[in-house]
Amino acid sequence: MKKQLCETYNQQATHGQLCRWLSLPRSTSYYKASGNKRGRKPSTHTPMQSGELVSNQQVVDDLIHEVFGQEFNRYGYQLSNEELCSLGYIINPKKTYRLMAENGLLLERSGRSKITRRWVKWRKIKNAKPLDYVCMDIKYVYIHGARRNAYLLCIMDVGTRTVLGWSLQFSMKHTDVILCLHASLYEFLIRPEEIILRTDNGSQFIANGLRNYCKSHNLSQEFTHVATPEENAYVESLFSCIQREVITRYEFESLYHAREVFKRYFNWHNNGRRRHALKRKSPIEYWNTVFDCHPVKPPTALSRGFVKGDDTTKKGSLSSSHVSPLTNPQQGISLLNQDGKENVLNHFGKSVQTIGC
Repeated sequence: MKKQLCETYNQQATHGQLCRWLSLPRSTSYYKASGNKRGRKPSTHTPMQSGELVSNQQVVDDLIHEVFGQEFNRYGYQLSNEELCSLGYIINPKKTYRLMAENGLLLERSGRSKITRRWVKWRKIKNAKPLDYVCMDIKYVYIHGARRNAYLLCIMDVGTRTVLGWSLQFSMKHTDVILCLHASLYEFLIRPEEIILRTDNGSQFIANGLRNYCKSHNLSQEFTHVATPEENAYVESLFSCIQREVITRYEFESLYHAREVFKRYFNWHNNGRRRHALKRKSPIEYWNTVFDCHPVKPPTALSRGFVKGDDTTKKGSLSSSHVSPLTNPQQGISLLNQDGKENVLNHFGKSVQTIGC
């Protein structure tokens, strides 16, 4: 800008006066950009180990015919540089990258698609009614007999603190989350009101399969901010109770032993455990007294989801009319498909045989 003023008013004043008035060094005022790239000009030839100099076009031709002419060969610039060195060229990876970039020979970048997430706006949820907000999270549970951790998934209604469903497995993928979520909310998904699902940013919860399932089942998913567990304090409070009342008091012989203990605990939590946030009532009692006129009624029974090779869900299904005892996930999926019910696996394209512990 100052140089343009010097050029504009060079007839009205001397060059030294203009530089002094504008506080512009005279050396800077004389500089004119050439428009070329800075630094040394790139070389046009490449040396061979035999001492011969060949043009860069010959290097590109050998790269196309000798390197990429091989069947199944799709190298990046580093491995292509090794191939050129084996052909007798003295060339570094930077020059190989430049030649490949100029001739369109670089591999396509497979960048991750940006995920648009709906973030939590309010940390505390006020005046929540049953099934307005549902939160879920995963906690580690150490299995002493197996000497390894298992994953405990809990799905909780915020308005009544009722545990709608849970699943305990050694491996917890997004497909397992979808199956447990579908079994927990199956009898509520027909309601026209939207259910808001609050989760953190775990790999199981940001998966495209779960996002597609939520879009097709009237669920609106919102995510807590990174490193902010207090935004999902309702399920974190449940995990605190589980840690104090179950995990520190039991040594689990096996995964099946842990499932039996948690089945008894969650049934007691929903029907007998008093909570201060619920006016010292149990979740089901609070649901039936405070929301006795609400159209959404408590679940008929606690859902455990679908677990491969598990026969402990005989008393944990939603109801006898919806889901019968399960012994494998294939049976569970076939039951969901009865009477025209849609297959939940169609939303994420996952094979049934890969689901389970």
